[in-house]
This record gives sequence, structure tokens and C-alpha cells, in this order.
Amino acid sequence: MKKITVILVALLLICGMTTLNFAQTSQATGAKKAKVSTEVIRGKIISIDTVKNEIVVKENKTGTEKTIAVDPTVISSLKTDENVKVTLKAGSNVAEKVKEIIKPVAPAQKTSK
Repeated sequence: MKKITVILVALLLICGMTTLNFAQTSQATGAKKAKVSTEVIRGKIISIDTVKNEIVVKENKTGTEKTIAVDPTVISSLKTDENVKVTLKAGSNVAEKVKEIIKPVAPAQKTSK
């Protein structure tokens, strides 16, 4: 009777350890997915290359220049020295969106006579 009890306890212990080990490995593989966020660049267009469909943007914050691939339909509407906000696709230098930044114009001041 003692042998059967010892064997049953040993089997339950082995099954329990195996189940815990399996649960830990499946949980660890699911938690390691990295999230890649999109990058947003605000700056001025320095140059436009319509042959390569690329623009060079000088960032406002850092002053660095970045070459960005742009869709041919979008590149035709862009101009040099234009302030833009470019949203890049995750992990690349390909533009997802290019939007012109329009600076507000100050209202005209009234002169008194």
C-alpha cells in the first residue's frame, strides 16, 4: 500500500511540474512580440527628386536631414521650402502620409488716425 501511494504521489508531482513548465514556455513566447511605432517627422522640404520619388526633409527639432520615399501621386503636389508633417511606415523610410503644415497668419493690426 505504501509503495502505491509513493508511486501515485511521484506521478502527480511529475505531471504537475510538466504542466507548469509547458505553461511558462507558451506564455513567454506570446509576450515577446515587439510593438513598432510609426515615426513622425516635422520639418522643411530641402529637395525633391521626382525620378527616385524621394524628398529630403530637414527636421525642425534636430536639424538633421532625412531622405524619405514618397508616393508619386503625392510628390507632385509638394514644393521645396514647404513645412510638412511626414508619418513614416513602421520601421522604414517610406512615407505613409505627408501633410503640409500651414502656419497661422497674424491678424492685421488696425492703425488709428
